[in-house]
Amino acid sequence: MTDSIKPCLNLRPMPEEARREVEMHHAQTQDKRRRNVGDRYTKAIHTTSPLTGTGMELKTYWDDGGPRFLQSQIVAALNIPNAITGHNCEHGTSVFAAGVAGLELLKLWMASDGVPNDALGLLTTEHVSLHGATITYLLPTASEAQARAIVLQLKEAARILGLSPVGNDSTNESFYVYRNGYVLTVYHKSDFSYCAFPNDELAEVLKDRARRIVRIEVRMQGQFLRDRGWEELESWRNAYAENRYEAIFAALVRSLFKLDVVLRHKAPRAEAMEKLTATERTIVRAYLMGTPADGLPSIKEGTTADVRSKIKSKWRKAIRKKLRIDITIPWVEHQALRHADVERLLRYPGDYHPDAKTAAQSFCEESWPTHLARIRAR
Repeated sequence: MTDSIKPCLNLRPMPEEARREVEMHHAQTQDKRRRNVGDRYTKAIHTTSPLTGTGMELKTYWDDGGPRFLQSQIVAALNIPNAITGHNCEHGTSVFAAGVAGLELLKLWMASDGVPNDALGLLTTEHVSLHGATITYLLPTASEAQARAIVLQLKEAARILGLSPVGNDSTNESFYVYRNGYVLTVYHKSDFSYCAFPNDELAEVLKDRARRIVRIEVRMQGQFLRDRGWEELESWRNAYAENRYEAIFAALVRSLFKLDVVLRHKAPRAEAMEKLTATERTIVRAYLMGTPADGLPSIKEGTTADVRSKIKSKWRKAIRKKLRIDITIPWVEHQALRHADVERLLRYPGDYHPDAKTAAQSFCEESWPTHLARIRAR
């Protein structure tokens, strides 16, 4: 399920002479007379995957001190499915497998630059940490039209729930929700300009499938990973056995859409209303008539905005628990939300497994041993 990662490879286990062979780009700020001022800083190295020719970005850092640079770390931005197979139309596998692939790609890049193989052999998964990782959950649909409709439905749900989604619907329906430490992206793939396919026939099969898959990506930033003890690649080795991917989906996708209580889209029946207190019934009846939350009985009687907010929170919690109605969402939008449909769409899909026709040409559990052997042979 992993798409892009930002591995940080510690080069210090290699001998000093091997470390000095690692390519690095750097620059230094100049004043208007072109005199160097300030400290040197690393610059990105834009290169391509030696397996597929698709783009990769790397930055080499160095240890401070001494008369010469001594390379210490490489931080890379890698789309692993693209770098290994040329595309990310269909893919599966784990963060750990993606990290191993990233490690082997960086070794291959360094080997082509003259770093000895025996020195590269000293670098293992224990020397890889993660500055970011994107987990992609793939939801197949019956058609491109259905995939597009689902993306737009989820975007509208996010808007109604106050998540402030941003995005562009003109060419490729997609949206982003920015949270503290991670970004949620929902889209169906239609741009294949960064992909490289082995032949036209397979390209058409993969593109057709990609257009019919709703992609839900959770891009976790470095601090988010560190706060949870997930920054070391080794911490992901047993992530499937720990049900970590399902837990992430529950916490960062389902919870975001507030699916702990599935809100109703039909007005409550008389017998449900009878279970409310007299004050709750008065509030709900006014709410169903279209009264804004701050104008509802009891709430509007608050003398200040802060007092009204506390009263509103109290009645919102009580009514939501009894009726599955959130009085802070206007009833007309509450109906349009169709929260039960959202709940059905956002169920953990598990790892994605392409069928026999495309598995060999995709980054997935079935083909991963073959891909890994191919990289190491290079």
